[in-house]
Amino acid sequence: MPSTAIEESYGGDNGTEVTLLLRKGAAGLYEGPARDMRDGAVLGIGELGNNQVRLRVKNVGPGLAGVAAQVAAAKGRNAALIVSYLPPAETASIAAIPSAQRPPLLNLASATATTGGDVFNLASDELDSAIEGLKAADPSGHKKVSALVPADFSQSDTTRLSNAIWNSGNTFMGLGRYGASDQPADILTKNRPLIQSAEIVVILGNTTEVGMAAGAVRSAAIPGQALVGTNGWPQSVYAVPAVAGAFVATDDAHSSGLIAERYQRHFNHPLTTYGAYGYDAMAIASGLIRSQGPQAITAANLRNKVGFRGTTGLFRFNSTGQVERRMVINTLADGKLKVSAQPSQSF
Repeated sequence: MPSTAIEESYGGDNGTEVTLLLRKGAAGLYEGPARDMRDGAVLGIGELGNNQVRLRVKNVGPGLAGVAAQVAAAKGRNAALIVSYLPPAETASIAAIPSAQRPPLLNLASATATTGGDVFNLASDELDSAIEGLKAADPSGHKKVSALVPADFSQSDTTRLSNAIWNSGNTFMGLGRYGASDQPADILTKNRPLIQSAEIVVILGNTTEVGMAAGAVRSAAIPGQALVGTNGWPQSVYAVPAVAGAFVATDDAHSSGLIAERYQRHFNHPLTTYGAYGYDAMAIASGLIRSQGPQAITAANLRNKVGFRGTTGLFRFNSTGQVERRMVINTLADGKLKVSAQPSQSF
């Protein structure tokens, strides 16, 4: 049979369905993060489903039409939950479908804006990391905070970052941008008032230009000024002298070690964060269904304040569907992340 005709289904034949929507690569196979998430989900159902949950993996072809058809089909099969890892436009198209016409959505790709109470974003991004790092830099939450971001930083992320800083009790002084060709002196010249007025500077970005932005901040030589980075920073930046002492919050990877060996043995490649997200998605669904029955996957249950403990640590979903995580706090020293605080064990 051609790969497009193969039905991928795992777990109990009569179990409550969880539908996983992914996109195959050009070779007709799941590749990269999609492969890892599929494998993590398969392992999760096998270990946690107890034959009460059935995972159905569906390939979504290019374009939005295929997404709508797969969602409608899942609804027709009485699927309890849709889990997806798709491009932003496709994810947004699922979120835009009225909740009465689809199961709740657990999104494993980059966070999407939610318009209702049944879209949940499981994956952490650099904004989550930045906010947790900010809390570590100033637990009291009463500082003047400025941010430096790449030139292509989106308006939606700008709003989200601004709101998070204000909501944390700090004063947001504003946001400055840096370009790919900027040197530290250029960045300082363009953003001098923001940098000089801040007690904490947050730098976002996932390219080596982060080091240039950090150099601009340090060259201002503001006494006692703290620097906050993110889990998006490339490791090559860690060795830049200007980033020494920066706070960087990362996912709690300790629990992922509990499944890493079995994942490697089953699929012959190492566990990644994507694989851990796939496993945790099935852990959420399986835990609710096993404890409360097939109708247990509701917005209210997914938003419970106690949260969930998975291979990516302790997390919960807030009222807007964004994930909140207890993260590991690190500081940069000698070109490496050094753990300075383990995550809290409760919210």
